[in-house]
Amino acid sequence: MSRPSAISGSVGRLRKQTTLVTPFGLLVVLLVLSGVRGPHLFTSDGLAGAIAAASPLIIATVALTVIALAGPAGVDLSIGPLMTFINISIVLGLTKVGLTGPVEVFACAIGIGIVIQIGMGALIAGLRLSTVIVTLAGYLILAGMSTVLLPQPGGIAPDWMSSWAAGVTIFSPALYVLVGSLVLWALLSRTTFFRNIRLMGGNNRTAFVSGVRLFPTLVGAHVIAGIFAGIAAVMYTGLISSADPTAGISFTLSAVTALVLGGASLAGGRASAVGSVLGAIDIWLISYVLATYNFGLNASYMVQLTTGVVLVLALLVGGLLASFSVSRRRRLARLGGEQ
Repeated sequence: MSRPSAISGSVGRLRKQTTLVTPFGLLVVLLVLSGVRGPHLFTSDGLAGAIAAASPLIIATVALTVIALAGPAGVDLSIGPLMTFINISIVLGLTKVGLTGPVEVFACAIGIGIVIQIGMGALIAGLRLSTVIVTLAGYLILAGMSTVLLPQPGGIAPDWMSSWAAGVTIFSPALYVLVGSLVLWALLSRTTFFRNIRLMGGNNRTAFVSGVRLFPTLVGAHVIAGIFAGIAAVMYTGLISSADPTAGISFTLSAVTALVLGGASLAGGRASAVGSVLGAIDIWLISYVLATYNFGLNASYMVQLTTGVVLVLALLVGGLLASFSVSRRRRLARLGGEQ
């Protein structure tokens, strides 16, 4: 390896490590607090319940990661209502027609996620609209449709989902689906198509000059997001064993916060599944730790307040670490120039 290549590789690794410092450090702090306030989390039953409860948010944040990579301003605000719309479709639609097996449920959920994401991706790429505006419109439309279809929580999920959130064993279907989703991401992230998504998010002009077809690449990024959104919706359906049209707001806020906390750049081109997973776990652990306190009717507000404060502090720490990283890269560059 040549000297410039070695320096470039060191810079890339340093940048990646810097973005993960904040979510990993917060994870350590939250695990310590969890051990003090709620040690049941570290028992077999506690871990099993945590996996089932955190999996929908983790996979939803992974779905947002590919949109953030595609950029610019790649924030999918529709993720929460999309999950609840799929949740309602599973509980109300599939059960009525008798398609309740695992294959049918996953196929329907992923299919709905892909179709809706293709529509939004085509509008963004074809009409050059802002991702935030299009996905916000998707948020409002899907939230409205969900409320019309099911004004209040209700319905019963397929029988095979009933044990997902029971917290009986760590090696549950929820764990297998979560691991399978992360393996799928790992495989996709090593493809040429995924590298094109990253290149396009970093600089779409450079990507175009390099021969990347921007329209199908952006739509393809939304297809990947639709796949993971569908899986997350199935996980959420298994968690609550029913349908709930009101969960969209909280899932969108939590997933976007986890994405930012995980070090994703909203300008596009920089995000990682590792950071997103760490961020999602951090957000869930904040709720878990706060649940050990008795805030009464103010519990949900305390979760929102604490999450907001943690996000601001994390961004400040991330900014300081980024400044330090820039200084390190400059020193490495000067060192390479001298040698």
